[in-house]
Amino acid sequence: MGPADYTIFWSLMKTWNFWSLVVGIFTFALLFYLIIRFRQISPKDETPEKLTPGVFPKERDNLTLELTWFIVPTILVLYLTFIAWQSMITVWVDPYSEDEDTFDITIEAYQWGWNFYYHDEILIVNETGNLSTFATPTGTEVIDGAVSIDGNLYLPCNRLIKAKLVTLNDGGELPVLHAPFIPEWGIKEDAVPGIETYMSFTPKETGTYDLFCAEYCGQQHSKMLAKVHVVGACG
Repeated sequence: MGPADYTIFWSLMKTWNFWSLVVGIFTFALLFYLIIRFRQISPKDETPEKLTPGVFPKERDNLTLELTWFIVPTILVLYLTFIAWQSMITVWVDPYSEDEDTFDITIEAYQWGWNFYYHDEILIVNETGNLSTFATPTGTEVIDGAVSIDGNLYLPCNRLIKAKLVTLNDGGELPVLHAPFIPEWGIKEDAVPGIETYMSFTPKETGTYDLFCAEYCGQQHSKMLAKVHVVGACG
């Protein structure tokens, strides 16, 4: 399962594939032409034996062609870099912005698991069918012990999620890198010891999705799994 259809991943992938196809067709067409055109030396051309090593034959110089194969690929590379950069900044957020519409959470990584802290209220239907409100007791500060309900992450649908990523500093083993990765939205960001990093995304469909650790972090790295439940109305 790849990223959802509404994510920026697919538009970027289609653009990248299109230009890859254009460049590939042009390159192989030119390659085959040159192979056929110059498969043997014309009797009218100078033989390679008459060429002086280290001296470029001036009669073969073509400034227009040289500028073309420098300028055109440069423009294409800059264009692809620009659209790739636009896709990356969609998961970067200003940590000091105070947007009231965002749903703020903290994802805390440790060897080997996740703690999820909620800084905004969210309604969850529990096993008895009753609605319950879960939030951190102080609203904004991370406390000892995760407020994660059942060890999984619950998010509201169709709302911008602002996630702060941290690692647990328990004074034990040396801190290591982790990286929460949610394939459904094509997002991954490093959780670096001693540094707060951020990412953002907007779930637009209810359901249950996987969360992995994409940075090798020790013997039980493969067990750093969690479920992301998107709940609520998506309208």
